[in-house]
Amino acid sequence: MNFTKLPQLVDMRGKLKSKGTYSKRTKTITHRVWHHSLTKKHLGGSDAASFADYHVNTLGWPGVGYTFIIEPKNLINTPNGKRARIVYAHDIDLRTYHVGNSNQFALGICVAGDYRYDTMDDATIASIADLHSALVKDNIGKNDTSHNEMPDYSWKACCVYDYRKLIKWQGSTTPVTPSPAPDTYTIQEGDTLWSIAHKDGAGGVTVDDLLKVNPGINPAKLQIGQKINFGNAKEVAESDKQSSDATIQSIQKTLNYRYGFNLVVDGIPGDKTKVALLKALQTELNKQFNKKLVVDGKWGSKTNAAIVTVKKGAKGNLTWILQAALYTEGYNPGTLDSNFRNDTELALFKFQKARKITPDKKAGKATFTELFAA
Repeated sequence: MNFTKLPQLVDMRGKLKSKGTYSKRTKTITHRVWHHSLTKKHLGGSDAASFADYHVNTLGWPGVGYTFIIEPKNLINTPNGKRARIVYAHDIDLRTYHVGNSNQFALGICVAGDYRYDTMDDATIASIADLHSALVKDNIGKNDTSHNEMPDYSWKACCVYDYRKLIKWQGSTTPVTPSPAPDTYTIQEGDTLWSIAHKDGAGGVTVDDLLKVNPGINPAKLQIGQKINFGNAKEVAESDKQSSDATIQSIQKTLNYRYGFNLVVDGIPGDKTKVALLKALQTELNKQFNKKLVVDGKWGSKTNAAIVTVKKGAKGNLTWILQAALYTEGYNPGTLDSNFRNDTELALFKFQKARKITPDKKAGKATFTELFAA
């Protein structure tokens, strides 16, 4: 197979989180279906291992839903230049869950990132083109399509990036705009309330919204062909937005996803969110600096002594925690992208001045004390 010879491809079949196995295909692959993950491309959860964990532990699937995952944050030097790593997750002949009733003849390819906001970089574009070219040579699939071009998924905001242009397709290069979420949705293979309500542009509907307008539904026993009320859920979601903050919701979801917390995703910056951010801080200090703190969400002398300084140019989870904590205190650091740039520096400066901390634009003990101990 030509695709197995790609220097940026890593074979992780049988090495990712799983619970059981997918069955063999009963139909020939005719469609290569392009997805994106809706996780910011450089964050910790934007990789095949994290997607597998989510698909197995949250959605209840046998394994990760894609055959190939392209990871922009993991670069590989190849004879042709830098390339985003391509993870080979399943045998080609396994019918994985990713497009419902079309799974039998559709091959799932996911590019990590949320391309409503992320920018596609050259290393990722090159890996997309390389993989596509190899699959064409291997006669794996005849057509390329996005998630929202598959039957009954027109409401999905996926894949958003212009896969046609990236694979040098010669037809239309205009991405398909998602249609409004349907008033009634018919359950397809692999669907769960969590996959339906995942942050994919479907009117902001959450699992709680779906449960509210579908009384008596058993989320663990959905049946293919079962119809659920979606329209009223959109109205509930719209009403909920009036008292919640989308960025706070994103912070809460990220804390749950990255650290295994069980925060209610309500968009309200309450004490539980603050405690979760402190637990995340303690976790990162342990992991990155071997501080051996008790992860209890309580500010004490040991946590205070363990604090490291975060300043402009820093990248990673500690920067994200700082950005999230500033935002919950009313100081907007711009995009919560784990990069300490000008917007984060300005928000930190304003916070320090307001709290009468030396405004040195560096987050050290005094700043973190004000963020978490006050």
